[in-house]
Amino acid sequence: MLAAIHLGLREIDVVKINRPEALPGTVVIKVGAAGICGTDLHAYRKDASKHDRPHGHEYAGIIVEVGEGVPSARIGQRVTADSFVNAMCGTCEYCVSGQPFHCINKALPFRSGGFAEYVRVKDSATFNLPDSVDDSLGALVEPLAVGIHAVRRAGVKPGTTGVVIGAGAIGLSAAAAAIDAGASHVFVVAKHAFQGEIAKAIGADDALPADLGAAINRVLQANPYGADFVIEAVGGTQPTIDQACRFVRPLGTVAIAGGFDPGFKGVEVFPPLTKELTFQFSNCYGYLDGKHDFEIAIDLLARKGEQLRKLITHEFPIADAARAFATADDKRSGALKVQIRP
Repeated sequence: MLAAIHLGLREIDVVKINRPEALPGTVVIKVGAAGICGTDLHAYRKDASKHDRPHGHEYAGIIVEVGEGVPSARIGQRVTADSFVNAMCGTCEYCVSGQPFHCINKALPFRSGGFAEYVRVKDSATFNLPDSVDDSLGALVEPLAVGIHAVRRAGVKPGTTGVVIGAGAIGLSAAAAAIDAGASHVFVVAKHAFQGEIAKAIGADDALPADLGAAINRVLQANPYGADFVIEAVGGTQPTIDQACRFVRPLGTVAIAGGFDPGFKGVEVFPPLTKELTFQFSNCYGYLDGKHDFEIAIDLLARKGEQLRKLITHEFPIADAARAFATADDKRSGALKVQIRP
């Protein structure tokens, strides 16, 4: 089968590798679409090593083969998959409580991924997709679930006002999730103009101006107390946590979903102390109150799929995987979510 393999810094090649065979308890999925994630881009930019297996954990497709113990009726079912459930040991405290991301015995969760014609996963890691969620939308389930997890961790309630800092796929997924959770006003801080336009297209009130004072005043027009919640979705080494604390009202919540670099210490503690803010960290997805973030994401896509399809800005056949990564890596291309279609 064809697979897009990471060969070094900004080097992707499409090669032929063996198609996986179903093992007991697993299924083989013919991939219909796979999205390029920020973690994929981080490896693309920073990892000089040569890999022998495809990456890619945002994908959807159809089950074409089942292993021992999996009903044959699963063949033909369209699915997406949670790569952490796929990798979990199933017996540690975190797995038992429905938080496989924190499993203490993970089995290389991204060893083989969706940037290929086929991928093998545990059947227990799959989530069925309705007909209203095609493969392109199905490949949005994973990033949307990350945003949903942040919104659920932040405790977003109907009638509230919120700000999302960062307008990449995760930030806009969080904005969409907050709107769907009933927030009355959701504003987005976007670095690029095209991101702001997409934010408004999926339902955000506005893309805030670059000037922080003007942006805060815009939020205060909607809520004179300030934002009830802010979701930070940038990370790196940016001063976005401090910005979040400026937007949020006293006794409000700052949810941090951005991946900050190890060693980052750029937070001024005094402002959130005086406001008695709650900081809520959010990483990936899992079960909350007995329901998986993937389930909520699939339901949201089934209801608002055509609106959320605007997050997908580019699609490439797998033969053009190198160009897909180069496009995703260059925001001048207007890329938000780039998908590869094997």
